[in-house]
Amino acid sequence: METGKTTIAERMVSISRFIRLPNLLIIVLTQFLLRYCLFAPFIYTEDTEVMSTLLDFSVLCLATLFITSGGYIINDYFDVRIDEINKPKQLIIGTIVPGRTAIKWHILLTGLGSLLGLYLAYRIRLLSFGLIFPAVGLLLWFYSAKYKRMFFWGNFIVALLSALVVLIVYVFEFFWLRLHPDFFADLVPDLFWVGKLFLAYALFAFLVTFYREIIKDMEDVKGDARVGCRSIPIVLGINTSRWIVAGLVALSIILLVSSLVILYRLGLMMVFLYLVLTTLLPMIYLIYRAFRSNTPEEYHIMSNICKIIMVAGVLSMQLIAISKLYDK
Repeated sequence: METGKTTIAERMVSISRFIRLPNLLIIVLTQFLLRYCLFAPFIYTEDTEVMSTLLDFSVLCLATLFITSGGYIINDYFDVRIDEINKPKQLIIGTIVPGRTAIKWHILLTGLGSLLGLYLAYRIRLLSFGLIFPAVGLLLWFYSAKYKRMFFWGNFIVALLSALVVLIVYVFEFFWLRLHPDFFADLVPDLFWVGKLFLAYALFAFLVTFYREIIKDMEDVKGDARVGCRSIPIVLGINTSRWIVAGLVALSIILLVSSLVILYRLGLMMVFLYLVLTTLLPMIYLIYRAFRSNTPEEYHIMSNICKIIMVAGVLSMQLIAISKLYDK
């Protein structure tokens, strides 16, 4: 009886790993914080009746999750040979989930995400918005089948899609507001300012994801090399990759310090101290680890540090909203 329970538990853990459940939860958290901690406090100060409905925004999050889950599945499908070398104990496709079943789930999830995207396009009266979701689904297919194995482009695409998770919220809310012309016209200056906040978080997501993807390639170099991948560590070598990671982290630090100076001048000390402790210091430590790590296990630790940095950055939105509320 206990063996059966263990098997079910192991299957559930495997499935959650298959769809990257922690990553999906971070995406949901990010998009809801963007709505309620950046958009709502600075745009919908009083006239909350014109705010997009919670149902429609939940559909946006669900569409994002469906497309992302489909992308994870098709990525694992094309990565079976690599994972047999790099992560044999974590292999799901071919052991727990048959390959054909994985393809069916990818098509189903991508299709549902695309349909929800078209529904949202109808709601905001912008057809091109609905085309974003099937386009991303198609890009994820080509990424998994081809671009992931190419020099630079695989890392760039994943980083770009990470930034899109942030920007899609702004685009949706922006065009929802445009349905209310009188209200929209009065808020153009505020929308411009909030747009810069969104761009800052999108750039943060892009950079952290970019160097995390390179670190993951450093971790998986053995399996990637055997199947002919041309990742940055394989083409340029591990030592050069260390310098690239350190350079990207250093760029993130420079941009973060510039933001910290602005926060300090605005007197937002709570946000300032939080970012120093939870984001700036881990970034500095990550540079140190980049030149000290030599094994896949150590690179995996670096990858987890990147996740901590990402989550910490996302959670800073709450403090921005609290500071805004305090100013009132």
